[in-house]
Amino acid sequence: MRCAGHWCRFVLFCLGALLALPAYAAARHISIDTGECGGELTVKDSAIKSTLYTDEARGLRAYGVLVYRHAAEDAKNNRCHVEFRIFVAVKGGDFDLVKSRVYDTEGGEIAGIDLIGVSPDGSKFAADTWLAEGDGQGHWPIVYDPAKKLVLDRDLAGKIQDRHRGCYQVEDFIGVTNKGEAIFAVPPSDDDSPECGDKGLWHFNLQTGRVIRVARISGDKWN
Repeated sequence: MRCAGHWCRFVLFCLGALLALPAYAAARHISIDTGECGGELTVKDSAIKSTLYTDEARGLRAYGVLVYRHAAEDAKNNRCHVEFRIFVAVKGGDFDLVKSRVYDTEGGEIAGIDLIGVSPDGSKFAADTWLAEGDGQGHWPIVYDPAKKLVLDRDLAGKIQDRHRGCYQVEDFIGVTNKGEAIFAVPPSDDDSPECGDKGLWHFNLQTGRVIRVARISGDKWN
């Protein structure tokens, strides 16, 4: 299969950048979404469960669940409540609920979970809980350390977007480092002129909330 254009060059760039940096786990996404909240919803709770993520080499399994909660008044007002749940099992053990959070959504919003994968050394597992509306998507990464039973989670919000001076972009959550930083790739977009900032790979520190660009390429280099 041949590829051409901006996206192909970005993929090749990312591959080169990944080889130049510490090894990353391949991103394997399993996504589910809620659909839209509104008057069509019943008042009974309902749930969607993702398919199972497995990493046999590291003895890790995981899945995500989205639970809808919506009272009759919520349905009338075109809103609902979504609970994100992440379950992880290690070394053949039982599944533990490692993270649960509730978000109040409105009509037109879609919520979902992506099971991202493990860090290169197998010490961290990452998942993305996200909300999307129109062309925009917000990320709330979750990183779990099974050995320490430690969970880190934080809203990415506009931290990377702000560094691109508000220009439109796509942020793809593609992996997690051994330190537990979420790895985001920002591919070229319609706004890849120099004034829109540099695209590339970013690390998001869930402890401090800081984002750091670890590999970049200026927008004018895509021309």
